[in-house]
Amino acid sequence: MKKFLAITLAMVLVLAMSIVGCTGEPVAPTKVVLGATLPVTGIFAGFGEQGWGMQKAVDDWNDTYGGMYLSEWDVTVPVELIIKDNQSDPNQVGPQSTDLVVTNKVDALLSPNAPCDLHDPTTAVATDNEVPSIIGGGPFEPWYFGSQGEVTPPYTWFAGFAISFPSGAPRNVPGYTMVDTWFMFMDAVGALSNTNGIAGVFASSDSDGTGWYQSFPALMEDYGLTVVGVNETLGFFPLTTTDYSSIVTAWKDANVEVLWGNCPGAHFGDLIAECYAQDFEPKICLAARAALFPLDVESWGTTPPLGYGVGCEVWWSPAYQVSDGFVGIGNRTAASLAADWAASAGNPPLNRGIGSGYMETQVMLNAIHEAGSLDGAAINAALADTDLDTISGWVNFDPVTHFSAVPLAFGQWFYDSENEDEPFTQYIVASALSEIPEEDSPIFPLPDWWP
Repeated sequence: MKKFLAITLAMVLVLAMSIVGCTGEPVAPTKVVLGATLPVTGIFAGFGEQGWGMQKAVDDWNDTYGGMYLSEWDVTVPVELIIKDNQSDPNQVGPQSTDLVVTNKVDALLSPNAPCDLHDPTTAVATDNEVPSIIGGGPFEPWYFGSQGEVTPPYTWFAGFAISFPSGAPRNVPGYTMVDTWFMFMDAVGALSNTNGIAGVFASSDSDGTGWYQSFPALMEDYGLTVVGVNETLGFFPLTTTDYSSIVTAWKDANVEVLWGNCPGAHFGDLIAECYAQDFEPKICLAARAALFPLDVESWGTTPPLGYGVGCEVWWSPAYQVSDGFVGIGNRTAASLAADWAASAGNPPLNRGIGSGYMETQVMLNAIHEAGSLDGAAINAALADTDLDTISGWVNFDPVTHFSAVPLAFGQWFYDSENEDEPFTQYIVASALSEIPEEDSPIFPLPDWWP
């Protein structure tokens, strides 16, 4: 029995020495690990391409500084990024976030600019485990007022855009919310004077679509449009919907000239195809979420080019200039980030979400550097003190909401039938901010979808 106890005590001593080192001091870390659960595949795969921007920020940090300097230990160690594919399934986000914390021992969590169902569970995991977390894009309200109920999660920070939530100075100007950006486009094309003012709305029944349908029709009415069928929830459909014929028929019968909504890209593709089948052609078509990524727009086809002229908000642009505060890590610029994307096999055309992925990773890396430690509370305190120019603009968080607004513009998809490799290109056509240049004139009214 004494021999067994001696062996057991020896094993405990060896284990303790492996943890704290022979000198009795804790062993310095050998790496910094960031983790993200992204929709790499599935209906939201366009959002998952932000992982490329996250990895590029990590690479830039390692290349520029040789790794992360941790002043607590006086060591420089490499930064690693682990990405798990949640397959666009919100039910996988929580378990994968937990696995990143418990199994992979990540030091911080990253969440994409995506439907809130794809980052709310990560917020819960971050809070439960006291692991710092950042969300790299909006909309802000469904996360803060919806799932969180105006209770700010202590370990999650949100750098993105709001639907209409006002920011303090100097961001209390047009160009920082979806509402002012979208209606700025409507003003630019004279929507109230150049259409009959009759609008149809559409939205899927997931959290993003539901929130949009509950808020935007009233905003459209306040703007001066007449929205048809809202009391009957016309255009509001479950994600299992495959037949949109009755919706389109109702719009056509009502002589709708403005079409506006929020749903996944695949669903909008079927919806707009039904519009084509019924020869229903509005003068304006705005599709939040659905029209963000070339991956989705191209999937709608080119014969006819159903994405031609469809508009949505724009999160980021390669035209952002360092002189205007759009600063990457090391020598990285917005233009060089886009150039690297284009040079990567299989990547073109540009997914503007890469800027969001890069930005949030840049902010987290800066916070870890400022903390000089991998202690969660220390990193979280450094995030609270963030005052940083990033690839997507200035980031500093409100102490109450943990929100920092980044600028927005409005874009439409242009079509070039002679460019077989990249037939669709999104250009910024309306911008309220001088630092975000407009790249082309608005398409209005929509040209024929079929030649």
